Amino acid sequence: MKINLLSPKSFCCLSKSIFLRLLLFVSVILGTQANAQSVSIASSDADNIICIGTSVTFTATPADEGTTVSYQWYLDATAVGTNSLTYTTSALTDGQVVSVVMNSDATDYPSDNDITTAVNVLPNAGTDGTLTVCLGTSPTEAELFAELGGTPDAGGTWSNVGLVH
Repeated sequence: MKINLLSPKSFCCLSKSIFLRLLLFVSVILGTQANAQSVSIASSDADNIICIGTSVTFTATPADEGTTVSYQWYLDATAVGTNSLTYTTSALTDGQVVSVVMNSDATDYPSDNDITTAVNVLPNAGTDGTLTVCLGTSPTEAELFAELGGTPDAGGTWSNVGLVH
């Protein structure tokens, strides 16, 4: 087997046509190495602050997704959802993180962003109680709270409070 080695000054003797072909080949190789495949996610709730039990849909937006694509959604580190561009849940708890991994042509691309949702717990209004009042009296908020069962949270407002007819 014979191997010819070219000295650096031999490169100067390349014809213009060979040089352009070489340049095109290098450009194609480098172009295929630098892919732009990515995925980002958005939430149906603009500020990602919800009340407990609220349904939220997360949508993946791929860029240059390739020919064979699948999606795996994650809630914190747990795989959830199905092979879909969207994931919907109404079981979020405060601080949980949603992300997605796009698998394109056997390569995994984690989402460019994760979404953390703040979940506000509904206040405890207590349980129904009974207050007997006489006609022509107005029960106070303290009397109304005292008759609620359970352990209601302080604060809130009452509706239809006033003179009993």
